[in-house]
Amino acid sequence: MNTKILEYMIAIAQERSISRAAERFYLTQPVLSRHLKKIEAGAGTPLFLRQKDGMALTEAGRIYINSAQNILHMEAEMEADLRAMLEEEKNTLRVYVDFPYISLLSERILPEMRKKHPHVRVHFIYAGTDDIQSSFSSGAAGIGILISPDRRFTGLEYIPLRTDEVVVIRPNGHGAEDTIFMQPLGTSLRAAEDRWLKRQDAAFGVIMEVQTFRAGLEGAWAGQGCACVLRSMAEKEDLQRLEGVSSLPFEVCVAYPKNMVFRPAGRALLQEILRVSGDYFR
Repeated sequence: MNTKILEYMIAIAQERSISRAAERFYLTQPVLSRHLKKIEAGAGTPLFLRQKDGMALTEAGRIYINSAQNILHMEAEMEADLRAMLEEEKNTLRVYVDFPYISLLSERILPEMRKKHPHVRVHFIYAGTDDIQSSFSSGAAGIGILISPDRRFTGLEYIPLRTDEVVVIRPNGHGAEDTIFMQPLGTSLRAAEDRWLKRQDAAFGVIMEVQTFRAGLEGAWAGQGCACVLRSMAEKEDLQRLEGVSSLPFEVCVAYPKNMVFRPAGRALLQEILRVSGDYFR
């Protein structure tokens, strides 16, 4: 429906004059008269009575004008809702994070973003590396912090954040070396660790699934079992590696669709990730 026609009819009812209503829209009187005749022909009944003191609504005219005003009101509400949605979308950033870098986002990046860009809403999505890549390839927009995958998608841009290795450390004291602290099942890193240990015929009973490398390290310190930790952490804490098990190289990176249009808030978030990651991974 052409809502401009509704506005024309409402103007005639308000002005009680075709000529004065036409002036509102910079139309000639004959043009507006033709619009009115076409509406009345479609309705099958007159909307106005031509009286000496001006145009008066018929009963059909009152129904038409009331309905027209309701339609215009609903259209205005719809447009306002759409504008609000688009504004929210413009200021909403989606960040996909693979384990174990949830703390990097929640403890370091989000607080800084809230301070520097309080109008921007960051929507955090926990997902594995494969799921992140698939989402971006399917058209989702956002920034991902993920374990560098074996297979990289051609439509994505990757920025390395840090390179390290996962090693198995021995339990402190005389703890059992046949049990181990590992990352949760279903995470990209755990899947890589399982493949890595299987290739070396290194069999362990998983004593506990831990959310961070630090938690596994503390379990090993307590003598409760071995643990998969970062080589840099093991060296810093002067912990002994388990003999006979090689290291697992891996890389953490940021990924996003190559065709993604970065708004200022998105660029700010990416810069914040790169800046904070420099300190986080030291």
